[in-house]
Amino acid sequence: MSNAFRDKAFATSIRPVTRDRGVFRASEALDRIARESALAESTGERFPEHRVEAELRRHYDLTGELSRIPTEKDDTYRLATEVGRFLVKIAPVTESAQIVNLQSAVMMHLERTGPAIPIQRLIRGLDGQIESTVVDPGGNARIMRVMTYIEGDLLSSLTPTETQFRQVGSALAALDGALTSFRHPDESRLLVWDLKNFVHMRPLLEMVGDRDNLSMATWIFDQFEAVVAPRLGTLQTQMIHGDFSPFNVVVDPMSDTFVTGVIDFGDVVRSPLVFELAVAVANQIGVNERHPWGNALEIVRGYRAVRPLSDRDVALLAIAGPARLLLRALIVGWRAAIHPHSRDYGLSHAARDWTRLRSALSVATPTIQTLLSATGTQASQTGAE
Repeated sequence: MSNAFRDKAFATSIRPVTRDRGVFRASEALDRIARESALAESTGERFPEHRVEAELRRHYDLTGELSRIPTEKDDTYRLATEVGRFLVKIAPVTESAQIVNLQSAVMMHLERTGPAIPIQRLIRGLDGQIESTVVDPGGNARIMRVMTYIEGDLLSSLTPTETQFRQVGSALAALDGALTSFRHPDESRLLVWDLKNFVHMRPLLEMVGDRDNLSMATWIFDQFEAVVAPRLGTLQTQMIHGDFSPFNVVVDPMSDTFVTGVIDFGDVVRSPLVFELAVAVANQIGVNERHPWGNALEIVRGYRAVRPLSDRDVALLAIAGPARLLLRALIVGWRAAIHPHSRDYGLSHAARDWTRLRSALSVATPTIQTLLSATGTQASQTGAE
C-alpha cells in the first residue's frame, strides 16, 4: 500500500452509525468476547484504600503507603513498605477466579522454568496462598494478589537504539520460549485483545466518525480476513504474554541485556506466536514518521535471532501489526463510551493511534512483507522503511 490514505484514494462505502438510543449495538460474538474479557459493564465498586490496607494486613501482614495506579479494568496499587515496594492487584468483579488463576499459573510457571527472565513474582500470603478472596464495598467477592515491584524505567519513556530494540525482541523470544510447555484448562479464553478474534471486532467500525479513518480501518479488516484469517489453523500456537507493550517492559540503558523486567500478565492467552510479535510491532509502527517500520523491524530481527519463525508467518505482521494497532484505537473509543472512568487511561495510551496507522500504511504492504522476511537474515537492512 502507498500514500493512499493521505490522498483519500481508498475511499470505501461508509456504513451508517447504528445506535439504540445512543448506545452502540454490538454483535452477539463481540458481546460474548467483551464479557469474557472482563470488559463488560461492571457493577463492582472501586476498592477504597483503607479497605485495601485492611485486607493486606489480614492476608499478608503487610503495611505501608498505598498509591493507586491507573489501569484498564482492575484496582492496582503500589505499596511502599519498610521492606520494599510491592504491586497490589484486585481483579474486577467481571473477571472470573479461573482467569485470574490462569494469569497466576503463568507467573508461577515462569518462576519455576524461566528464572533468568525478569518478571514479577507472586508474594505468598500468611497461609501460603498466592490469591486471596476479598469483598468490595458492594459485597462482591474479588481476587487480590500481591507481587514484587520491578524497579526501572518503562520502555515507553525512552528512545532506544537499534541494538536495544533488537534486545527487546530477544527478551520477548526468551519469554515465549519459557512458555512453550505451559498448559492450563482456561488457556484458550476468549479475549478481546487476541487477534484470533479480530474479525469479530468489525461492528466497532460503526463508532468511527471520521470518514478517512473508517476507510483505513475497513481496508485493514478486509486485508486481515483475506490474508491472515485463512492461515489461523496453520500457525504455530502456544501460550503468549499477549501485551508486550512499551508500558509493560522495564528497561535499564546501562544493563547489558537492556530489558530488566516484564510486567502485567493480564492478557495471557493461547494464540498464534506471530500475534505475540504483532503486539510489539503495533506499539512501534508509525512512531517515527520518517521510518514508520524501522523500530518494529529491529524487534522482529531480535526475536528471530533467538526464536525461529518462518518468513511466511512473519510476513503476516504487515497486516497483523496494523490490525493490532487499529484494535486498540477501536476498543479505546468503545470503552470511553461505556466506561467514562477509564477514558483518561485509554486515551493516554492511544491518542495518536490513528495518525500512526496512516504513517504505517504509507509504506506498500509488499515492501513491508519483504522487509519482514529479511529480518531472518544477518544482512543489515538500511533505508528500507
